[in-house]
Amino acid sequence: MVEDDPSTQGLLVAIVKHLGLDARAADDGGAALAMIAEARPDVIVLDLIMPHVDGFEVLRQLRRGYPDLLARTIVVTAAAIRDTRQYPDLDLVWRFLRKPLDIDHLGAAIIGCLGQSSQKTGRDSAYETPPRP
Repeated sequence: MVEDDPSTQGLLVAIVKHLGLDARAADDGGAALAMIAEARPDVIVLDLIMPHVDGFEVLRQLRRGYPDLLARTIVVTAAAIRDTRQYPDLDLVWRFLRKPLDIDHLGAAIIGCLGQSSQKTGRDSAYETPPRP
């Protein structure tokens, strides 16, 4: 989870834990990139508008250093983006979700992303059949 708002960050972590998954949180993009360098996550949930290092810069850094992680990134944002085609990195992410979040859609996106990344990399999935959140 990369989210600067503490209450939203807490909600995101709670959703992930409710799905039976582990969650690590970062307050900004710089902290997230440091965490990614230590241990590559299975899924990244990323806000775009944050102080210091924003989500757009995280996407650029992922494209340069960890391009496979773009396809395992779920962007959740309140940013006024009308056309994601103006931002090429957004075309490479798993899902683009707008705030306020629909908890069921986010849960399904996380499970779907986990399923596709497991199949793509040949690793065993955490679930034989993804559960419904």
